Amino acid sequence: MKRHHLITTGIAALALLVSDCAPKAGRPAARVEKPQAASGFVDVAGGRLTYFIEGEGIPCITATEGLLMSRALSKQLRKHFRFIFLNSRVNVQHETSFKIDGITMDTLVDDIEQVRKALDLDKICVLGHSIAGLIALEYARKYPQHTSHVIMHGTPPNFSSDADDIKARYWGSHASPERKAIYKRKWDDLPEDTLSSLSPSDAGILRYITDGPKIWYDPTNDYSWLFDGIFWNVEVWDQIFNVIMKEYDIAQGSLINTPVFLALGRHDYYTVPPWWDDEKSKLPNLTCVLFEKSGHYPMLEEQALFDSLLIEWIKGE
Repeated sequence: MKRHHLITTGIAALALLVSDCAPKAGRPAARVEKPQAASGFVDVAGGRLTYFIEGEGIPCITATEGLLMSRALSKQLRKHFRFIFLNSRVNVQHETSFKIDGITMDTLVDDIEQVRKALDLDKICVLGHSIAGLIALEYARKYPQHTSHVIMHGTPPNFSSDADDIKARYWGSHASPERKAIYKRKWDDLPEDTLSSLSPSDAGILRYITDGPKIWYDPTNDYSWLFDGIFWNVEVWDQIFNVIMKEYDIAQGSLINTPVFLALGRHDYYTVPPWWDDEKSKLPNLTCVLFEKSGHYPMLEEQALFDSLLIEWIKGE
């Protein structure tokens, strides 16, 4: 039986402490596709989902937030992946007659499948950031014959009843007094009437940006440029967070044997590393990498190291 991997990145850029390493034999090879059209769309119930394509190599569809992911992922990775950056249901307004509460995990997974079919791809890598990593994972569960790899970063394992306690304890014991002070100051400095004057999408993004000390390794970092022009459909997000993921369990359903790369940040206070302690064993072909100088976005905060490890992993070396 395959065992999961745990890799912890140290201060030296490529000095790795590797424990519980599984053999890499048996990892399915992904078919390298030639470039196709640079953009396109798929019509789904309630709206139209757009995508754009960059890079050359293993086809990889993002589970959501294509524009944001295109900004966060490096040019170097585009030499190894042909990214299909999907702007999913969380990035579009739906038709007024469409019932948001009808969106299920199958809906989100089948949206990705429609893109795969539209591009006539045999196997795809599926990439998801944060909660979207679980959508990528569920695609692999439902369509294993079409999934070569899953890439997740900053992804939580569940939304169990004790998740808030796990995160609160980690913030309380791990975050420095300076980080906590910066966090408090950022929220104190936000005018009370600012959020109420914004659209739901802009208000949600502003809350996220204000939460920066819980998201970034450097609590003073300003990555607001990532979200320029981004639209968040808060009704869809609420459906995902509060309904679809409420009872989510990685172990529920058929076993996921697809190779999975999970990147976590030591200073991620949204997806705290201890949250995964009892969950890793549920994914038999998991490679988990802990980035010491990252928060919620290791693919951006330690980009060179992230790229190096991901490329090595995808090659199966």
